[in-house]
Amino acid sequence: MMRSLYSGVTGLTTHQTRMDVIGNNIANVNTYGFKASRTTFKDIYYQTVKSPSGGTASEKAGNNPTEVGYGVQLGSIDKNMSRSSFAGTDRTFDLAISGEGFFIVGKPESTGGNNTTGGEMVDITYTRMGNFGLDSTGNLVNANNKFVLGTCNDGDFDAKAMSEKDPADEAKSLQIINVNSLIQDAFGDDELTFKDLESFSIGSDGVLTATYKGDIKALARIEIAIFDNPEGLLQAGNTDFMVSAASNQPGINKPGDPGTGTTESGKLEMSNVNLAQEFSDMIITQRGFQANSRIITTSDSMLEELVNLKR
Repeated sequence: MMRSLYSGVTGLTTHQTRMDVIGNNIANVNTYGFKASRTTFKDIYYQTVKSPSGGTASEKAGNNPTEVGYGVQLGSIDKNMSRSSFAGTDRTFDLAISGEGFFIVGKPESTGGNNTTGGEMVDITYTRMGNFGLDSTGNLVNANNKFVLGTCNDGDFDAKAMSEKDPADEAKSLQIINVNSLIQDAFGDDELTFKDLESFSIGSDGVLTATYKGDIKALARIEIAIFDNPEGLLQAGNTDFMVSAASNQPGINKPGDPGTGTTESGKLEMSNVNLAQEFSDMIITQRGFQANSRIITTSDSMLEELVNLKR
């Protein structure tokens, strides 16, 4: 059987995968916090028809190897983690990260009603999509019904040192930010809720600040996760990422720390998909697929001619 048939099939398969990745990128061109992917190819293996040889006294020159390849395979699907521009929303709870890092979201083993601790965090994921809001009990949550995690002001949250903990435990020890409970504790009034405040803001340092009757209180701080290799994160859907062996465990920093981005309130990070590049890649991929399909049809014609020799 002709080797070119196998090469053509591998070419069709890999170009189809590349088109799948391009299609996903284009579909998510308007998805906040989305990070585009790219596909790379590599050759498979070779059959050595003639082995190489070095020069000898009797031969003035040696021979280079003669090899026939067997096609192409998927090399990698890489994530483009570059930052994108922001879309203004003028909504306080919409947050973007200006710089490196990810918001941390998760669920506790037991929510414990309205409390801000609720036990160790589980199902922790990381995201650049900061479309946050308050649920019916005042918890700060995202669109996927996960709690936004941070450090609450049940003491001096600015003095809490996360670096003393094992990296795998840092995110688990963060807290749910229940705005209503924090407001009541800060102002000493069990009847106060978010709607009673004169003003509310989230600063570039991730600190939630409430004003009531002219009194200003810092309630909590949204923490940011930093990874050694963010491209090694696993994509979990819903614009969430999960830790993998390639990404390593995150460091938990406060916004504005060295190497850590700041929080921008009233903004959302847009998708980093470059439509012009995607459509150019689509044309190239289509032509590659077409060329590989032509290999198969041409090889089939050659085989047909070979079969017809018997007639």
